[in-house]
Amino acid sequence: MRALRFFGKLLISIGFGVLLFVGWTLKGTDLYTNRAQERLSQEYEGLPSLAAVAVEEDGREYLGPPKSFAPGPGEGIFRILIPRIDINKMVVEGVGTEELREGPGHYPECRAGFEPPLCTEWPEVWPGERGRVIVSGHRTTYGAPFWGLDKLESGDEILIESKWGDFTYLVSKIDIVPANSLAIAVESDEAELVLTTCNPKFSAAERLVVFATLKEVTEA
Repeated sequence: MRALRFFGKLLISIGFGVLLFVGWTLKGTDLYTNRAQERLSQEYEGLPSLAAVAVEEDGREYLGPPKSFAPGPGEGIFRILIPRIDINKMVVEGVGTEELREGPGHYPECRAGFEPPLCTEWPEVWPGERGRVIVSGHRTTYGAPFWGLDKLESGDEILIESKWGDFTYLVSKIDIVPANSLAIAVESDEAELVLTTCNPKFSAAERLVVFATLKEVTEA
C-alpha cells in the first residue's frame, strides 16, 4: 500500500509538472512574442517612408520598395492585418526559429544572412509586387499569430501596411499540403500573398496554406 501511495503521489507530481510546462509553453512564449511585437512596432513607426518603385505590366500597376531594400534577419518590415480573425502583427524578415518567435516571418531570397532551406532561389517578392509573397507564422505558442487561419473564407480581406504603400489582398483559396511540400515557394505570374502555418493545431504533420490575390494598391 505504501508503494502504491508513493506511486500515486509521483504521478500527481509528474502531472503537475507537465501542466506547468504546458502553461509556460503557451503563456510564457506569448509574453516573449508580445514584448518583441511592441519593440518591432516602435522601431517600425520611427522609420521613414520609402520611395515606391512603380511597374506597369499587362495594364496593371504594381508597387514595390526601392531595389536597395534588403532588411536583415528579424527586422520588422511590414504590418499584416486580418480583420476576420482579429490579427494585427508586425512581420519580420526571415522564417528561422528566432525570427518566428518574434512574429510572422517573410520568406526571403538566399542572400547574406539567409541560407537554404530557409530562403528561396527566386528573386525576393514584396507586398504590392507581381509574384508570390510568402509569410509563415506559428499556429500555437509564441503568440500563435496564425491560430485562426483556418477560419478564413474566400473573399476575406488581408491588409498589408508597408513603408512604400498599403495593399489589400482577397483570400482566393485555402489548401492543406504535406509538411515537406516544395510547391509553395515557387514563382508566380500573379500578385499573390501566401500565408502558411502548421496543421493540425499542435502538430507539424501538414501545412495549412492560404492564398490571396492583390486587389487594391495605395502608395505611401
